[in-house]
Amino acid sequence: MACIKNAVIVGGGIGGMVAAIALQRQGIDVHVVEAARREDQLGTGINLQNNALRALEQLGLLQECVAEGFGWETITNRDKDGNVINSFGLPWAKHPGRPGALGIMRTTFADILSRNALAAGVRISYQTKIVRLAQDGDGVEVELSNGMTEDTDLLVAADGVYSQIRGMVFGEEHQPFYAGQGVWRYTVPRPKSLDGFTMFRTAEGNSVGFLPLSEETAYYFYLETSIEPLRVERDKLAGELVSRLAPFDATEVRDAVGRMKDGWHISYRSFDILLMPAPWHRGRVVLLGDAAHSLTPQLTSGGGMAIEDAVVLAEELETHAALDAALAAYSERRERRVTLIYENSYRICELEKQKSASGAEATQLMIDSFTFLDSPY
Repeated sequence: MACIKNAVIVGGGIGGMVAAIALQRQGIDVHVVEAARREDQLGTGINLQNNALRALEQLGLLQECVAEGFGWETITNRDKDGNVINSFGLPWAKHPGRPGALGIMRTTFADILSRNALAAGVRISYQTKIVRLAQDGDGVEVELSNGMTEDTDLLVAADGVYSQIRGMVFGEEHQPFYAGQGVWRYTVPRPKSLDGFTMFRTAEGNSVGFLPLSEETAYYFYLETSIEPLRVERDKLAGELVSRLAPFDATEVRDAVGRMKDGWHISYRSFDILLMPAPWHRGRVVLLGDAAHSLTPQLTSGGGMAIEDAVVLAEELETHAALDAALAAYSERRERRVTLIYENSYRICELEKQKSASGAEATQLMIDSFTFLDSPY
């Protein structure tokens, strides 16, 4: 039996919703507070590694995700013309019904999570924020932007890298920093010739990546180094991305460029990253997902780490009789594991900025990290 009766989760993204499902199924009454509207869920796609799929399977969500996404098993490096440089499989054992990794549209994944949360009995309030909170040994009192006040046993801050709750409870000195790189993403119809994670690389060290998201859909991403984060107006995104993809002559990339003005989703986001020192809780307030650790995407593990956070938090709340002991155990388990992935991903980012990402060090870091992710969380 869990050591709490109810919880408020701030943030209705991946980590927040998975936590809501896991806690509600333990008999904890969960209220999710989300600042955005439900229809404002955005994003191109997400890759879920074996560790994230294992956690989703534990919660009974895997098969629904597999049915809507695209499972893949290989990582392939190609030159700018599309010729294969090398290819290797994912370094973990195969499991029946579970692909090595899964690409899925973020909006599709968000729909699956919110639907299952509501079915479990989770209350979700959109367009709602926390305007004030106060805690003592007995609970947390939160005042919501809709004028309501709520008392809860636990407040989970899953409100992203710019977490409002982290600032209110842990102080404003903990701020993300720009990692010197950003990513362009472009959703396209999936080329049938590509069925795994693929990187196209020029001799100068520039790269375009590809991830399948369903039988019909995929996205390309272009990593860009800059001293300051780029600021690109929405109506100029297509033209700017076309110019950046000009050096790539692979048929699949050129076909994508030809569709650039067909209305498919294009976005740019800079990498603002953060790793909070342990412990990740103050009293009855605990950090989860990007609020505690925002990673560069080189190991495609940001969402997976948030999913792991959610499952581990639920496990520790169920295992311990005292809340403080549960939160301390959660923080200890998560900080050690996340730190390795954070550091390895950031190191690969640094190598990419030096145009060295296709070298032996980056490849070994990727293999080592993926192997580590296959270990228990």
